[in-house]
Amino acid sequence: MRTKTDHRFIIDIDPDQVMEALLMVEQLPDWSPSYQDVRVATRDKLGRPKRAYVSATLMGRPDRQVVEYTCSENRVAWKVSESSAGAGGQGWFDLAETEDGGTEVWYHTELYLPIPAPGMFLKRTARREGETTIENFISFVESVTGIEGLGEVEEAPYVEQAGYEPQAYSQPLHYGGRLEPGFGTA
Repeated sequence: MRTKTDHRFIIDIDPDQVMEALLMVEQLPDWSPSYQDVRVATRDKLGRPKRAYVSATLMGRPDRQVVEYTCSENRVAWKVSESSAGAGGQGWFDLAETEDGGTEVWYHTELYLPIPAPGMFLKRTARREGETTIENFISFVESVTGIEGLGEVEEAPYVEQAGYEPQAYSQPLHYGGRLEPGFGTA
């Protein structure tokens, strides 16, 4: 089964500081609910991660993965190259500076599971995990920068490989330490 999710949000912290937080991949278990351990095996000339060994739990199933990273000035992308459970996936964080010096973040994930799961269940689970990841990531960035950044969270349409039409989401939601009631509801 396969699903894709997209989330867009704005955090009132400088893009360079947000990128620094993203490049701390060993800290991924601090803000992503799927990961228990991340160890960087290789880094590029600039010290950014290239390959990491990951212990994760996907849909309640433990998995050990090898993840390949590609980093640029405004993007951190990853792809699962090996998985003990046969799972796969990829994704990225794209960063863009806002007019007021904050950061607009586009968080995209694609998940492939070798287990049969109802599409709606997988989509809902991926969506909830993405929402938790965003909330935790914003808190993580604030903690490592020492800055509290109020921002807006806007859900982008979810797209599934099975050919479902994207759904439009309502107004951007404001972030002020916790996700507002109704976050992610269509």
